[in-house]
Amino acid sequence: MNFGSKKQKEKVGKETKKIRKILKISNIKIDEIENVNLSENKKIVNEKNKVDYKVYDLKIQDIIRNFENKIRKIFSNCLNIETFNNIPITKDKKNFKLSDLAQVVIKSSNLIYFYPYMISDIQKIIHNLKLKDNSWNPTTSDDSQYILLQIPPLTNEVKLKKKKEAKDLLEKIKTDIRNIRYKIRDDIIKNMEGEEWKVVEKNKLDNYIKTKIKNIESIYENSIKNY
Repeated sequence: MNFGSKKQKEKVGKETKKIRKILKISNIKIDEIENVNLSENKKIVNEKNKVDYKVYDLKIQDIIRNFENKIRKIFSNCLNIETFNNIPITKDKKNFKLSDLAQVVIKSSNLIYFYPYMISDIQKIIHNLKLKDNSWNPTTSDDSQYILLQIPPLTNEVKLKKKKEAKDLLEKIKTDIRNIRYKIRDDIIKNMEGEEWKVVEKNKLDNYIKTKIKNIESIYENSIKNY
């Protein structure tokens, strides 16, 4: 039986290969398109299922920074000149700062001199120093020209009071950070799709908050360690 010449057979064979090649390429392209679509869809889902921590992280950083500064002030044994300069004093029914009535000179960590601009203000300054801290006992110099203030060492009672103040501050800051945690959880519930994504993100959030809490606890522990 004659199925055609050799040339015809070769031609048919080439055409068949060509068709197969086209079909193969088409299938590859279809697969590529499907893969791209899957990737894009996955990318869109991933973009949707993200919570932006940047804004919250900045807030928490500010909270921790302020906590650190306040703790430092609570346990600082060095008296700042501004502490004295800003002591309020009433004179002739007018409000002044101590710096308006005298020059403050810190001689050492526990010895301060006050040089009044008017000698007549000495007793008024002494009175207001005692009001500022009832443990202070300012006295006039031998020539009655200036005031000396010897800062007494901290008593155990004062130390315990400062530790309690620091502990109360620590608990307040913990509450502030946990309140931010609740806001982030609300974002997760509101913006994320799929329960599995929400569980993953909530676990991530819990670890994030635990780390921040450990940071402030470390600041607190280091502050009271040798106090």
